[in-house]
Amino acid sequence: MNAIILTKLLIDFGLVVLIWMVQIIIYPSFLHYTSEKLSVWHPLYTRKITSIVAPLMVAQLGLSVYIMVTQQTYSLFEIIDLLLIATNWLLTMLVFISLHEKIDLDSTDRDIQTKLVKYNWVRVILFCSIFMFNVIHICKYLN
Repeated sequence: MNAIILTKLLIDFGLVVLIWMVQIIIYPSFLHYTSEKLSVWHPLYTRKITSIVAPLMVAQLGLSVYIMVTQQTYSLFEIIDLLLIATNWLLTMLVFISLHEKIDLDSTDRDIQTKLVKYNWVRVILFCSIFMFNVIHICKYLN
């Protein structure tokens, strides 16, 4: 199996594990902090989690583009994979960064924290879809 494809699959899986931890443990925990504690913890959390998530997301996007460019087939698989990844990036940049900034500005607004948990299901589905899509593609590739 191609090392690049395997590396991408491992990164995709890492992001799936990470997004489930965020969805099930981290985001809901914000609702259990006092506003004062959250106002201290949340900026630290966002810096720390970004140092883990950003390199993985950049690698996922970079490898997806690399695979598409080097294969020069532009198959439906590569196009869908890239579209799912781009959608996740857009959601992260346009929706989730804004929600985190709002929490930093007003840690008392529990509606924002609840929206974070609720809206994040879309990213859970996207990350899982990207991973499953790649598993199916690799199984096809192996046959």
